[in-house]
Amino acid sequence: MYLANTVLQLLVYCPPFRELFGDLGRLQGQRERGVTDGSVTPLVDATVKFLDELAYKEKPPWTHQHLQQVARSKAREDEDGKEEDDSVQSTYVYDAMKEKRQFIVMRDDQQQDAAAFLDLYLNALDEELVTLRSSISTHKPASALKVEELKEETSSGGAQTEVGERGYTTSSVKSPISRIFGGKSRSTVRAPNQPDSVTFQDWRLLQLNIQPDSVQTIQDSLVHISQPQPLKAGQPSSIEASQQVTLEALPPILVLHLERFLYDGTADGIVKISKPIQFAPELEISLGVMTPVAGKSAELVNYKLCGVLYHHGESANGGHYTIDVLHQSEDSGSEEAWLHIDDEGVNAVRHEDVFGGRDSEQLDDRCVYMLFYCRTAPV
Repeated sequence: MYLANTVLQLLVYCPPFRELFGDLGRLQGQRERGVTDGSVTPLVDATVKFLDELAYKEKPPWTHQHLQQVARSKAREDEDGKEEDDSVQSTYVYDAMKEKRQFIVMRDDQQQDAAAFLDLYLNALDEELVTLRSSISTHKPASALKVEELKEETSSGGAQTEVGERGYTTSSVKSPISRIFGGKSRSTVRAPNQPDSVTFQDWRLLQLNIQPDSVQTIQDSLVHISQPQPLKAGQPSSIEASQQVTLEALPPILVLHLERFLYDGTADGIVKISKPIQFAPELEISLGVMTPVAGKSAELVNYKLCGVLYHHGESANGGHYTIDVLHQSEDSGSEEAWLHIDDEGVNAVRHEDVFGGRDSEQLDDRCVYMLFYCRTAPV
């Protein structure tokens, strides 16, 4: 299941995710006992083991050899079905997923979507970590510090408990997965001579509409989210109303999901939008996209790109996924470098290869499908 491998490889390069499961491994003694049958948290156990086997002397960054190992995970077997000695095998991750009913849709010959898989995977981890909550809260060794911080506190500007203008609370109990990936949007419907109607939506993948002609960049798509959209409400008078969506809270890891696969009535099926969208190494969330909060000073929110997932192919019913990840190269000290991972292949790529500097004749058929941004300190 190359799709799952691709997503797991990308998550390795999200520091909060990697550190969380490293801490969980030390807390629960996963290094000694591995993944046991009958565990109530099989996917958490498998993920801990997967990341643990990739670690180089228990801390990042990993050597190029280990990067090659992660790319060969699950993929390489010899003709006799024996596993390669130098590769990290993730069969236990697949075995854990098979026990989860939500992954049935990802099996066999059904079309597999990376965004759908990531959502299912994070949801399954979230459920298991909620199960572990009481266990975590009763054991507080030093190695569990980050787990406790993620469980009890708001992570680096994440959602805090607030009361909205109509008395709605905007916070909820969250697991570590929600602390890392969870954001919140506010939808406000306005109509003449009517009180505003406010609803909230939690998300882990922020979906971006790339269809409008005005959307050429990621920044354009974020601005489009916050633009009021006309609504028709009330029959038969058809009162003019509008809906505006703003971002209420942002997570440490912001996953942007570009809506490339949409239903087309003329084609009577799902089609792919291959429109190129520009993105940059840094992302600034403008104040106009965020929900204004009375009594609080406005702060710009900044992110740094740590991973890109591409879809290759013209069809929405097939294709291939590859990723680019930001890696701190061991060979060059603290210098950062971009790596392109395509199934078993791991290759260094130039900055301009990632950010669209190549001549159009040299570009392949890849389209950016998901972007993983890691939050940095506010300006």
